[in-house]
Amino acid sequence: MKYLGALATMASLAAAGVSCELPLDAVHNPDGRHHLGDGQLKYVFGLPQDDGAIYQVCADGVITCYEEDGTADSDVDAIVDCRKAEAKRRLGLATDRKRRLWPLATLCYKLDAPFDDVERRTIQRAMHEIVESTGVTMLDVANCKHHDAICGGCAHYVSIAQERNKRGTYAELGYRHKAGQKLNLLPSAFEHGMGSVMHEMLHAFGVIHEHAHPASEAIVLRGQFLGASRSNYMPIKEAFVTQYDIHSIMHYGVGLCLPTDKSIKFCAIDQNEDDGCVVPEKHHCDPATSKVLGQRDGLSSGDIRNLQILYGLETTVTRHEVAVQQTVHKRIHAHGRHADY
Repeated sequence: MKYLGALATMASLAAAGVSCELPLDAVHNPDGRHHLGDGQLKYVFGLPQDDGAIYQVCADGVITCYEEDGTADSDVDAIVDCRKAEAKRRLGLATDRKRRLWPLATLCYKLDAPFDDVERRTIQRAMHEIVESTGVTMLDVANCKHHDAICGGCAHYVSIAQERNKRGTYAELGYRHKAGQKLNLLPSAFEHGMGSVMHEMLHAFGVIHEHAHPASEAIVLRGQFLGASRSNYMPIKEAFVTQYDIHSIMHYGVGLCLPTDKSIKFCAIDQNEDDGCVVPEKHHCDPATSKVLGQRDGLSSGDIRNLQILYGLETTVTRHEVAVQQTVHKRIHAHGRHADY
């Protein structure tokens, strides 16, 4: 019986993947007792979605380190030597954590790719929807009159491009104080109408992913295919907080789900069982309720309110209206357009 029990334990460990022993580290593992579960990540320098932040990922017993570049939705992050994090700490480097908001709620842009007519119309429709719904301004940099308070004197803008590279469709997060910050739209981004385009534009305004919300109800299936690099699934504990919105256009639908049993404390992607939680698996998911996640039909009431509050604009959506959408309109989005990011 003991032999059978040992076999069962070994099988269970194999199914769960091989964990990674963390090296001794004066900051992150001073006693040498910590480990990462398979698929778990841990930030060792900087904070999530900061340019230059470094995080570790455990995969099949091997730790690999990645460095962020301040973008959202990128398919990959750059692999770096794990010693780079310690070197940055030794040098006293710090990542930029300023509120990256466009001055006067005005984002300047430039179309830097030969988009076809359908794609151009989709981009313009997406901009119109965001502007009309929220009250922010999106201004072609060619039409920007010199004004010190707007877009760095009309010198800073978002370059809307279509570069076919391994990073895919992505956007630099928030105002970067430079000319040509990237918002890349591959042809696949237009398969969902203007929804995926609006998703990236909200990132350019500084809006983070909704599943990163401190009160997110979604659980990340770390052993499954993820729709983007793992850093995009990291919870932002110090996030600018409005209500959690399962219908948000900023929510992913791939690599996560809503659990059947909400009484269970599930691990975030940066946690393991040592944190007193359960690592989520596919059998924990409620397929029916999870269909609402990742909609790309349009801005939710929560998306509108979130951007207005972020920029200090007059709100046209109440907290009550956001709450009502959570309970009443689930069927509307359950059969809508969904994206991988």
